[in-house]
Amino acid sequence: MYRLLTFLLVALTLLAQTPAPAPSPAPSLDKPPQDVDDALRARIKQFYDYHVASKFRQAEQFISEESKDDFYELSKPELHGYKISSIEYSDNFTKAKVVIVGAMPVLLAWAGGKIMDIPFASFWRLEDGKWFWYYNKEAARHTPFGDVKVPAESSGPKASAMPVMPTISLAALQSALKIDRTRVEIPAGKSATVNVTNTLPGLASLSIACPNRPLAETGITATFDKKELKGNETAVLTLTASPKTSAGNIPLQITISPTNQTLYFTVSITQ
Repeated sequence: MYRLLTFLLVALTLLAQTPAPAPSPAPSLDKPPQDVDDALRARIKQFYDYHVASKFRQAEQFISEESKDDFYELSKPELHGYKISSIEYSDNFTKAKVVIVGAMPVLLAWAGGKIMDIPFASFWRLEDGKWFWYYNKEAARHTPFGDVKVPAESSGPKASAMPVMPTISLAALQSALKIDRTRVEIPAGKSATVNVTNTLPGLASLSIACPNRPLAETGITATFDKKELKGNETAVLTLTASPKTSAGNIPLQITISPTNQTLYFTVSITQ
């Protein structure tokens, strides 16, 4: 079981290159030129279409020359589908960090075998007028499970690029996200807060939704004071009920990425 779990975590880390918690160059606030954005999206689509088809040799044409050896040494989990979640440009639109949401099979004791959406970062840069994927080694070291250890360079044959993944227990994965209460009473027109804690040692992301309808239709506004949490950090979730919100119970869910653990709680609106 632990071998399977370790393989999953290593595979996701190596393909995903999870964004590092260390500060990165701030993206430009300007909108990218349309032709630049279109060109990048087209290259991303071709690159990951080949991943879905498991045609990794064909994907090589989209890889920066200096990263080709790394690409072939990295584990490649089975990718069933994907979508582009967001793109952050930097260096005058010559570099980009792209968040991809990939559909991958996950085999864990508590989840069984099923396809799950796993977010991961993909790094791109312009070279001779074309976008190329490159392996961001520093970013790959940082994961929600802590920093991985990369084997030291050797004087002989090139050392494997596969890092050693920190040990993480099933119990820790299942309880990576904690909230201080599962029921919140809010009078219409008022607000209340919930504390959300990331118990993993590394960076993780939070999101909130209503499981049975769009959050905007519930009459509740939900805002985290921070969506990116470092290890053992706590975020404050502020919930505000519109004055016109009808009395009743509204189910909400908080999800932590990339473990995809979801916690459900109930907001009870009173008059």
